[in-house]
Amino acid sequence: MSTVYLEHRDAHHVPGAGSSDEIEAGLQRAAEAIAACDALLFTAGAGMGVDSGLPDFRGTTGLWKDRDVAMTYEDMSDDKWFTEDPAFAWGVNYTQLAMYRKNASHAGYATLLKWANTLGKPYCVWTSNIDGMFQKAGFPNELVTTCHGDMHHLQCSVDSRKCKGLAEDRSDEVWSAEVIPDGLDEEIDPGSLRFIDAPSLDRPCFKCPRCGRLARPNVWFCGDMNYVVRQSTCKQRDGYNKWLWDLQGRQAKLVVIECGGGLAIPSVRIEGEDDVDSCGDGSLLVRFNPNDCKVPSSKGVGIPLGGMRGLALLDAALQKALTPKRSPTRSSLAAPKSKAAAARKPSPAPRKPSPAPP
Repeated sequence: MSTVYLEHRDAHHVPGAGSSDEIEAGLQRAAEAIAACDALLFTAGAGMGVDSGLPDFRGTTGLWKDRDVAMTYEDMSDDKWFTEDPAFAWGVNYTQLAMYRKNASHAGYATLLKWANTLGKPYCVWTSNIDGMFQKAGFPNELVTTCHGDMHHLQCSVDSRKCKGLAEDRSDEVWSAEVIPDGLDEEIDPGSLRFIDAPSLDRPCFKCPRCGRLARPNVWFCGDMNYVVRQSTCKQRDGYNKWLWDLQGRQAKLVVIECGGGLAIPSVRIEGEDDVDSCGDGSLLVRFNPNDCKVPSSKGVGIPLGGMRGLALLDAALQKALTPKRSPTRSSLAAPKSKAAAARKPSPAPRKPSPAPP
């Protein structure tokens, strides 16, 4: 848990919605802000993946639930294991990779993508997740900034200064994880999350094509001395920063939709809070989190719901906010007739007398 965040930010935040009426009011405020904003930013932490059947690593749906591993996620998330215990390191990481490949993105991602494609507002995605679910849902890769890398790319497990490749621009430092086949789950002990046989890792797919030593996922671990930021990621971050600086410079209205940003590593929460605070009046942080939805007092709405459910309700509220209100027509302003008057037939007009014969 980040004590710095808790002491210097969360302690000064206000509680999110606490009743059904407050949730409804918060959703309405969020919908009106989206309808009026200049740009959208979608941010997501591990909690966003829970509705897709993915672990949040620390909560009741964590990766360690019902396992025999006596360590925290932070203890496991260290690149030292690829040297000290490769069977464990790859057992844990292949288990995650297999889940990310098999599980589909939930309906909340589709809701965000619909807004991105139909509202006509510029947008970006910023996520600490390493699952690749935004891209799987259909978001363009160039608009998704991943601050911790992703499991769908690999790099060498040794110091990049000691692993020399052939490309002068070092573009071969990172490569696709598609070389690792599906179906290796059967070789991993489900309790200890270890590859049962060490020779399993002698496959070429687990080797660095540059130096032949053990490969590892291209993700930033909690303890990491060797994470390689690939060039495409640098370009994405540069583009994202320029986009954000432009919004801040002209004090545009930015709405941040945050789903599942936790307190343990509050990268997602800090990003959204700072971005909204730096933009103009009318900017708003919409925080969906079932347990920790406190928000800054002036520009925040906290909704105690998960991403999929919360986004569905917000979408319904947004459709109402976007529906133009019809002005009453002239005929609708006329006094309504009584039922008796409406049922009465009008009297026939009197006949004109026939002309007299000559």
